[in-house]
Amino acid sequence: MIITPLLLPVSRQLGINDYHFGMVAIVNIMIGGITPPFGSMMFTTCGITGCKITDFLKEVWPFILSLVAVLLLLTFVPDLVTCYPT
Repeated sequence: MIITPLLLPVSRQLGINDYHFGMVAIVNIMIGGITPPFGSMMFTTCGITGCKITDFLKEVWPFILSLVAVLLLLTFVPDLVTCYPT
């Protein structure tokens, strides 16, 4: 939330679509939220449920890999985000 207002003008100057930038930023935040060392969603989930972080990481790896795959698709195929149905 802090870095987006700083990077949005730069992305506009580079010719990146605002929707494309937003989707890539959201998926990056999702990946960062469930991976250590700054995984706020990971720590919150482990604190509420009482599970160990190592157990959480063992179960969340398929989701991390799928998020990375989606991030690569969104980054290198911007038409997935910027196509508007008519």
